[in-house]
Amino acid sequence: VNRYQPEDGGEPVYRKIQCNHCNEPACASACFVAAFTKTPEGPVIYNHKVCLGCKYCIVACPFNIPAYRHHDPLTARIEKCTMCFERVVNGDVPACAAACPKEAITFGKRSDLIEVAWERIRSFPDQYVEHVYGENEVGGTSWLYLSGVPFEQIGMRTDLGVKPLGE
Repeated sequence: VNRYQPEDGGEPVYRKIQCNHCNEPACASACFVAAFTKTPEGPVIYNHKVCLGCKYCIVACPFNIPAYRHHDPLTARIEKCTMCFERVVNGDVPACAAACPKEAITFGKRSDLIEVAWERIRSFPDQYVEHVYGENEVGGTSWLYLSGVPFEQIGMRTDLGVKPLGE
């Protein structure tokens, strides 16, 4: 989680930084050994057993998410959020959504969440920027954001366009 302090000295804004689980992930399109897989449930998962360690996924990701961890040469691997894939396929919600004390993280069907997000924006126009981040960026993501301040002010890229980067 990153904390952003507004220039006017107002209340800080917090943003969870993690894999956005792109609908058409650039990390997967850059991986020539198919170590990354977009699952039908939404998560983009990583198979360390086939990864060669080329790090193309790190370069390809527009959100700077995959990280190369190398504690020693035998355990080096890419690390990233898996949206708790094991929980999701068993009908549970990701741990971050289950544990969020303010219920700021909601889990569900993407199309339903987009509707909920736009309804919140319409219902509380003074509280939110009129944009659902992730609805269309880079072809859409499985992780969506609402914000009360412009997205670039909380460190999010606004120059990505709507075309999937794998294309």
